[in-house]
Amino acid sequence: MLHQLKFAIRIFLKDKFFSTLNILGLALGIAVSVILLLILQNDLSYDKYHSKYKQIYRLGGHLWATGIDVQQARSARELGDILKEEFPEVQDFVRANDWGRTLISYKTSDGRDKTWYEEDVVRTDSNFFQVFDYRFIAGDPKTSLNNINSIVISERVAKKIFGEESALGKELYINNELNTITGIIENVPENTHLKFDILVSQLVDQRDWTKEPGGIKSEAFWNPDVFTYLLFPPNYDPQQFYAKFPTAIYDKYFKSFGDQVGGHYDPILENLGDIHFHSKLAGDRPQGNLAYLYAFTGIGIFIVLLACINYMNLSTAKSINRAGEIAMKKTLGSSKRALIFSFLGESILLSMIAMVLSIGLVFFVINATSFNSLIGRNLTIDFVGNRLLLLGVFGITLFIGILSGIYPALYLPSIPTLNALKGAFKNRKSSLYLRRSLTTVQFAISIFVVVCTWFMRDQIDFVRSKDLGFDKENVVVLEMRDSAIQNHVNAIRTEFAQNPKVISSTVSYNVMGMGSGGPVMMAETDQGMVQQRFVMVTVGDDYLKTMNIKLLDGRDFNPGDADAGKYFLVNEAAAKQMNWGDKAVGKKLRWFHDTDENKKVIGVVKDFNLTSLHNAVEPLVINRAEKEGGGFLHLKIAGGDLPKTLESIREVWTKYDTTNPYEYFFLDDKFNEQYKEDEVQYKLLSNLSYICIFISLLGLLGLSAFTATQRTKEIGIRKVHGASIPQIIYLLYKDVMVLVLIAAVLVVPLGYYVINGWLGNFAYHAPINFMIFGLVAVLALLFAFITVGFHSLRTARTNPVDSLKYE
Repeated sequence: MLHQLKFAIRIFLKDKFFSTLNILGLALGIAVSVILLLILQNDLSYDKYHSKYKQIYRLGGHLWATGIDVQQARSARELGDILKEEFPEVQDFVRANDWGRTLISYKTSDGRDKTWYEEDVVRTDSNFFQVFDYRFIAGDPKTSLNNINSIVISERVAKKIFGEESALGKELYINNELNTITGIIENVPENTHLKFDILVSQLVDQRDWTKEPGGIKSEAFWNPDVFTYLLFPPNYDPQQFYAKFPTAIYDKYFKSFGDQVGGHYDPILENLGDIHFHSKLAGDRPQGNLAYLYAFTGIGIFIVLLACINYMNLSTAKSINRAGEIAMKKTLGSSKRALIFSFLGESILLSMIAMVLSIGLVFFVINATSFNSLIGRNLTIDFVGNRLLLLGVFGITLFIGILSGIYPALYLPSIPTLNALKGAFKNRKSSLYLRRSLTTVQFAISIFVVVCTWFMRDQIDFVRSKDLGFDKENVVVLEMRDSAIQNHVNAIRTEFAQNPKVISSTVSYNVMGMGSGGPVMMAETDQGMVQQRFVMVTVGDDYLKTMNIKLLDGRDFNPGDADAGKYFLVNEAAAKQMNWGDKAVGKKLRWFHDTDENKKVIGVVKDFNLTSLHNAVEPLVINRAEKEGGGFLHLKIAGGDLPKTLESIREVWTKYDTTNPYEYFFLDDKFNEQYKEDEVQYKLLSNLSYICIFISLLGLLGLSAFTATQRTKEIGIRKVHGASIPQIIYLLYKDVMVLVLIAAVLVVPLGYYVINGWLGNFAYHAPINFMIFGLVAVLALLFAFITVGFHSLRTARTNPVDSLKYE
């Protein structure tokens, strides 16, 4: 064994150029595999760190009625206790409601108020830590949430506020309510769908409006508001729950209101471990995309194949140089089996050397670059604590070593001994055809990945530049949290109107790109008033003007109109859905429980994209807020000298709001955040495409160097007969050119199928530009020409006398 190792090292040192090319290719393949293994391990283990995750199911529901059909991730909070009573198999339940961006304040030891906003604040039940597993640094998981206004915070928040001082027992104001810290936990893992840094025990069992003499209104169960998690016995079959639900729950609690609205409700149970990738329910937190994970795993496999193909190509091409060595070994008694293991040992040794290089590369990418920020994950390299990673790295290395070396190991020992000893051995045609096929596959993979990257970039550019039906540029948005702001919003708008840089202003309870509610309303039809669900936007004066939304028919709300609450605007999609045609103005439209028949549509606006271009425009109703006392202030500002304009806005705002942190955002930035995942996928794919190209060119560089060397004498003869340098370069390049063109042609149908499928994620997308296939093919030809030309030019310039002496 030691002898074989020494021999393999000697072979490596004897041909450093080709060995280095192989190691570089294999190292990149292993590095990409390790990074993808980390991503897979992170994503596929979402929420599985809870010891009872197989027993925990989240309860959602499919609700449909006249004009309504929605599948919700949330359920009514009133349902939890009832399920526990009606279903003995429900061992426990926990409800959780996320607050999102929440004002936190803390009084320092010197009496100063320190305020900031936290993104992940969740209200929940007192038994949260009896169902879910989190490691406590301080406090008791069994009692930490027993009292109202008790909170548990993460280690990150504790250090942010108190530094190294103990946070236990300290007080925080959350939305101006005093809370006591009763527990500190280790930071919540990144791979969970329910992220939080502050957990608040403030979830009441029943909403006030749902109460009626003798119990709970049936309508309450049709209005989901919290995430509900049910703990079942091990190996519980959810079909048992579905079978019992109609008689045990629906008929008793849902049916009364369901009959009124012509509706029905079916429960949806999702296992905790399946939520991240398999949940498609409305009202959920952002979920993972399994298709993307499959896609990048596939590209990782492609890269490994590229590295292995390089090794196979170079090894079989160089078989002429090693024919004598192999023949001598066979003459001295080496068996074919021994030679096979010897050559496999060489490839595995190179893979092991490449593994060391790849680990250093992975450490560099994860710890010294912005890669984690790019992919939105917190990947770490820990071979001690993560045994799966350790085994995975060795397993990948061994697999790549065997895969790359298996064909050369089987091919090289089959070289005829007699021909090899005479120096008459030539590569077989089968070997030549195999190398050409593998090279074609390499270029096909590289062209395919580059084409996909290019189309993704085009689509992202398209969604960023498409006319959305409103103007999102240069709109500054400020959230009105403080009562001083809410009570003086008209005075603030008047003051902003004096600023020549502020073109117009408006108030809205919704922000484009941040989602919107969908109330059920009663709308006029030929059959009378029928219920219909719409998307709703509640606004103040000058909304259409500020957002540059086009009014197609009727009129806008009159500024300061005391009766504005009786009127609505609708979009084209709403008019079409209700079959109003061009007679939408004047149609009756009212809230579901409202009896005022005088409310009506006064205008129709052009369709605009309230959310990302992943979604089609939905039927929309614009409602005039009865008073401008909340929501978000939108300021349309002029371009140029933005720092000065923003400073003047800050001065006005902080004059009224003296307690909250001053924060603002630009509407276009917030809207474009919806495409963050698409941009991450594009950037990751772009980086992988560079690696594919680099590995392919490494292999081509080695093959071109070998080919040029092998044909040195032939080139000398051709030069003697008058061949020019361009003719010789073309001679050496034409075979590669043909292979690249074949690869480009093969990629077209596959690329079209994949890209067309990806674009299906968008309701609006750029047209498929087939010129991209041709352009990428031309670039591939150019890169191949440069790579081959490097050695071809040097060989072509060799003196024919020296070439003819070459053996």
